[in-house]
Amino acid sequence: MNNSDLLITFASWEDRFRLGFDRNLEMEKIGIRKSLVFYFGRYADRTEENRQKVAKVCEEKHIEYILVELDIDKPADNWRTVLESIDKILSKSKEILIDISTMPREIIWYVLWMVEQNNVKARYIYHSPGEYGDDWLSRDPRAPRLIYKLSGIASPSAKTVLIVTAGYDLQRVRRLLNWYEPNKSMIGVQSESQFRRNDEAMAEYNILEKEYGCEIFELDAFSEDLGMEAIREKLEKIDSSYNNIIMGSLGPKLTAITLYKLQRQKEEIGLVYAPSNQFNENYSTGIGKCFEGTV
Repeated sequence: MNNSDLLITFASWEDRFRLGFDRNLEMEKIGIRKSLVFYFGRYADRTEENRQKVAKVCEEKHIEYILVELDIDKPADNWRTVLESIDKILSKSKEILIDISTMPREIIWYVLWMVEQNNVKARYIYHSPGEYGDDWLSRDPRAPRLIYKLSGIASPSAKTVLIVTAGYDLQRVRRLLNWYEPNKSMIGVQSESQFRRNDEAMAEYNILEKEYGCEIFELDAFSEDLGMEAIREKLEKIDSSYNNIIMGSLGPKLTAITLYKLQRQKEEIGLVYAPSNQFNENYSTGIGKCFEGTV
């Protein structure tokens, strides 16, 4: 039985934000009483229609709708805003449902950290899209940034390893490689997927093996362990001289959960977020399979 009374989500113009919201309410047995919805002010016009529809559903079902604006250019301010917003309502919640479907990975990690610090029971849920767009999804990558409280322990004299789960934007991975110039890099590609463009997109990463000497390995973010063992195996084989370990999630959103859990097991590891300047308005259509688990 699902008993969450607080839903934390992130507004998007994608169909699955609104459709996923409806699905979340249908799945919860006791019923969501509060919904905390974050959104980026930069994309307010794009997300307005979906936000209004969700607000209307909340009004009809007597769910408190809490809307909080964030600024994609101000991670420090976002950190404080996310923590303060959650802190105000956390103590009154028995269990939290975190919908990561359209939530930026940086915000996912903020939320997970906050929930962990307060020792609150929480679950995550991910609604995949029905299909991704045929054109570019994101482009023009920005400077990567380490995550507050999850940035690891850096040793200036030690060698660096970069582990990245790859998605459909090769340039974001390349930006990470150029930014950190790691001594060793490992790129995890999605082994199989229901999405038609996956095989072609993952094959593109072979070029990084030639350009940067990257080790390419396969994982399955949609498996029961969310690719955990495949990534853990790589971590365990890292030579002790590589004391600086940085991990980034750019593949299926579920790997953000995996990397968070691995970082909490070994806090020397740093999590990095690689934002983009542009996201396609036709990023995805429809809503697909649902994946959920405990945090």
